[in-house]
Formats: sequence, C-alpha cells, structure tokens
Amino acid sequence: MRVHLHVRDKVIAVECGDGSQQARWLGHVGVARYDDNFGKSLGAAKGVQKEGGVICEPTERICDVLEHDQHCFVILNDFAE
Repeated sequence: MRVHLHVRDKVIAVECGDGSQQARWLGHVGVARYDDNFGKSLGAAKGVQKEGGVICEPTERICDVLEHDQHCFVILNDFAE
C-alpha cells in the first residue's frame, strides 16, 4: 500500500507494505523524509489528517483508515486548530 503524504510544501510517496503500521508511524516517516536533516527543523509530528479534515487516531492501523494511493497531511506543531 502506498500513500501520498503532504509535509508543508512537499508530497512524499510512502510505501507502507500491508499498512499494518500505526498512523503515528506515517507522521514520523513524513517528518524524517522531509529534508536532508531528517526534518529536525519541523519537530515531531502531531498526527496525520486525511483529505476532508478527518484526523486519524495515532494508534489506528494505516490499512484501516487510508486507501491505497490516498493523499494525507502531516500535522505539525505549528498547526492552527
């Protein structure tokens, strides 16, 4: 399974295998792949948001909340709620 993860100005294609990882893993991967400094300037991801605004629970499995080739967004600490 692959998802397209939006981290600020970048879209990162992430291969998730069977999608059994938790949604928080996807946020960590997005931050780590954002730049050559492993996203250290971004800080930790707060979560992952699906298109349409639904925020994934951190412990939900990716395959249960996202579709193959779906776009989603990393929520960062500077996210305005």
